[in-house]
Amino acid sequence: MRLLPSERKQKEGAAIKKFLQEKKLNIYEPCNCGNMIQHNNGGNYHEIITLIIDEGRYFVAYDTTFELDSPAEWEEINEEKALDIIKANSDWL
Repeated sequence: MRLLPSERKQKEGAAIKKFLQEKKLNIYEPCNCGNMIQHNNGGNYHEIITLIIDEGRYFVAYDTTFELDSPAEWEEINEEKALDIIKANSDWL
């Protein structure tokens, strides 16, 4: 889904505020598979991005809906990178 610039800015702001308050944010790639839902065994996997703040440190994990994959590893990032990830994926919010 493509957002208008004003919608994108509004969603980004709300997501950043939520992330900083709750210290966790999940960003899910929207499913656009339509009538041919073929997740997992059919090969359509959707990305899941999880951002957390733990003891003042920022972490990100990139995961998918693929059931047989290993759990995502946490990668430490800085606050700027976390906010950039939210902005880059604002169409998914």
